[in-house]
Amino acid sequence: MDEHGWNERYRGAREAGQDAGLWATQPHQQLREIAGRLSLGTAVDLATGDGRNAIWLADRGWDVTAVDFSAEGLDIARERAEANGLSIDWRLGDANQWAPGREFDLVTITYLHLDEAANIAVIRRASQWVSPGGTLLVIGHDKENLTRGTGGPPDETLLYSPEMLRAATPLKVVAAERIVRNTSTDPEGPQDTGTTAIDTLLHAVND
Repeated sequence: MDEHGWNERYRGAREAGQDAGLWATQPHQQLREIAGRLSLGTAVDLATGDGRNAIWLADRGWDVTAVDFSAEGLDIARERAEANGLSIDWRLGDANQWAPGREFDLVTITYLHLDEAANIAVIRRASQWVSPGGTLLVIGHDKENLTRGTGGPPDETLLYSPEMLRAATPLKVVAAERIVRNTSTDPEGPQDTGTTAIDTLLHAVND
């Protein structure tokens, strides 16, 4: 969907009383584990949605910039952050075009599903924003999720593979692998009910 479609989804969630938004309030478990081991610094969360990554990072002391093309999603994220006394630099922008003009110690992209060429282009651009010694984390639904998992886009051309993510970044790859996620303990959103999902993780560093 384009930004208009996502605005409708977020608006519909609010009208239905889902003040927390469309997604889980906690980030992916792997993001929490990896980012939790890093020294605090600057971070950018690209395609932040309703802000779960950005809010979690800011709550732990990161200086966070968060970007999404849905104004409605950012409104939910901003309200949640303010309710928790957190200051985040929210930016309205398309992941295909937005550029920060600066580097960050941590760059995160989770569940951004475009066609393969666009996904690769976004990850390559985002790799250029990682400061020396910094970290890039990309997580999304894997192609195998269509047959072995649940949730995510039903179109294989929008899904990830370890090989695609590894080839998308010029940074040093620490891990590019499939992850089996238990949606009862690590949900993507309120719709998850204790099934299995197959994700792909890219963990890279500007070494």
